[in-house]
Amino acid sequence: MTKGRMAKYKIGDYVMGRNEEIFGKIVTVHLVEGQWFYRLHNREELYREDQLSPADEDAELAQKENVHIDYRFQFGDIVHVKGYGSDLFVVIGFRAEIWRYKNSAWEDLIYELSRLKDGKWLEASEEELVYIADEQEAKKFLLHPQLRNNPPQKPERKKDMADIDMLLDMYNDYKRLYELFGENTYRKKMKEVLKKLEAIVRYFQK
Repeated sequence: MTKGRMAKYKIGDYVMGRNEEIFGKIVTVHLVEGQWFYRLHNREELYREDQLSPADEDAELAQKENVHIDYRFQFGDIVHVKGYGSDLFVVIGFRAEIWRYKNSAWEDLIYELSRLKDGKWLEASEEELVYIADEQEAKKFLLHPQLRNNPPQKPERKKDMADIDMLLDMYNDYKRLYELFGENTYRKKMKEVLKKLEAIVRYFQK
């Protein structure tokens, strides 16, 4: 590499990867030991200059796709989680993680749950869940002790506080990372954690 050579790309340029499905706008440029590296929007990795080739903004439209997701479970559904014995959980949130690579593609459906007996927070994939009742059926279900394995009750304060403390720690960690690097990814994570806290508090205030 010639000493003092200028970077081939600048912030705001659109580039694509040569060896894999990478496309995006450059947000930061770094010179490390004589080599230029680039960070792309919504990506954590740094890409070496020779890994990228120029692209135009119109190419971004070709990269977009409409993905239809069918969620098997909805808010308020009561479910059983494989590996958790007779414990029952309520669905308080869900999301889709979309994965795209050059030769493969798939979607993971993740459900956020709260255990009925103590409010413990859990994430599980759709394949791990067994449907028990929907939100309307759940209200009747929870009113009849003979129809359930676990009595509904407000979470014990210590267990409830432990889950809330864990989520607050996560929020503070993402906040520090956002303040250090200014990445929107960390800001989004902060909002996700707050939504989880709000969902747990709302459910157990019913």
